[in-house]
Amino acid sequence: MEKSANLSTKHVKDSLQKKDIHDGWERAYRTPESERFYNLAFDYLVRYLDAPNDSLILDAGCGNCSHSIHLAKRGFKVQGIDYSEAILESAKCNIDDRGFEKCIKVQPEDILSLSFGNETFNYIFCWGVLMHIPDVEKAIAELARVLKPGGIVIIEEGNMNSLQSLVLRVFRFLTGRKREEFKRKPSGIERWKSTSSGPLFVRQANIGWLIKTFEKEGLFVRKRIAAEFTELYRKVPIYFIERLIHFFNRVWFRYLNISYPACENILIFQKIK
Repeated sequence: MEKSANLSTKHVKDSLQKKDIHDGWERAYRTPESERFYNLAFDYLVRYLDAPNDSLILDAGCGNCSHSIHLAKRGFKVQGIDYSEAILESAKCNIDDRGFEKCIKVQPEDILSLSFGNETFNYIFCWGVLMHIPDVEKAIAELARVLKPGGIVIIEEGNMNSLQSLVLRVFRFLTGRKREEFKRKPSGIERWKSTSSGPLFVRQANIGWLIKTFEKEGLFVRKRIAAEFTELYRKVPIYFIERLIHFFNRVWFRYLNISYPACENILIFQKIK
């Protein structure tokens, strides 16, 4: 079992080292319409944190530092980390181009074995990262280890019980589409996705399991909110409909914000011990 887990982790690390996979995420999620949603989300999160100006936040799995820049624009100093040294080179260019080199520092790190000492950070941000880590319990334990007592972790993860997930699973079943094998585990619904960079591990989380796993590490959920209600804009080739979906996501986040049917959830944890 341990050998299989190590092999899965190696496959993920090999794929994530390649810049192509990060470029694909950039094209999919860094559009002007997506940025309008991120601005809403980050405004909300920063207001919720109510942190002192210039507080340091760890952006775990920072990619090209787009989210780090959102945090820096709102008064944070950011330590960005990512396993891929290739994407960190792009991140440095992105930071320099936007003029945030004094606010954001980056370095290569493995979230399964962080080099930081115990209880280093008051705030940790981890957006859409744990869903790509087979050994998610070890990653959560590392985040908990480097967080100070009373500190806050904000994560964003896919929700296996969302309306979108349920509808797509029914659709695949009815149409007999089995291009990728889905496995249901206590942690969620997992699959290996084929990409030009190699196999990519993807998990839609069982949010209840995720909350209990954080609790085992002394982190208790303070807030669960919806992120995007649906990502169907990625599958719609008609620009007008795509914009309508983005508009609906913003309306849902701002006025309804019921997390349970939303395809992406934001969880805010606090370390109690």
